[in-house]
Amino acid sequence: MSPKKSFQRDIVHNDIAGAEKRLHKLKRSFSTVSRRWDRPIRLRELYRTVMFAAVVAISTFAVVWYLVSSPWPLVVTLKHLAAFPNCDAAEAVGLTPTRRGQPGYWGHNDADGDGVACEPPKWRLRHMIVPMPL
Repeated sequence: MSPKKSFQRDIVHNDIAGAEKRLHKLKRSFSTVSRRWDRPIRLRELYRTVMFAAVVAISTFAVVWYLVSSPWPLVVTLKHLAAFPNCDAAEAVGLTPTRRGQPGYWGHNDADGDGVACEPPKWRLRHMIVPMPL
């Protein structure tokens, strides 16, 4: 049997300058592949950054526009916005009960649809004392 031949040659370079050139070329090739691989990632990050900035800018513009164009003073307008979530929030800022067209009125807080939001209940259930039969 003959000994197996190695497919890789033992290369010993005496040419240092040539080895440096080959190493530089290899690094450049790896760099090209890496840039091509990282391009979609960088584009995704750029897209997210631009979209976040656009959403913040549009939201800020909308809030400022609402505050400037509101028929009420600034503090009342901010209270009106704070009363949006529910009647507890409207009561916390002092805008209960409110009628349609007044600050603090939101349609979803008007339970019976009569134009008055966050009104106290019209009837209260009182405890009744019922005598027990003997």
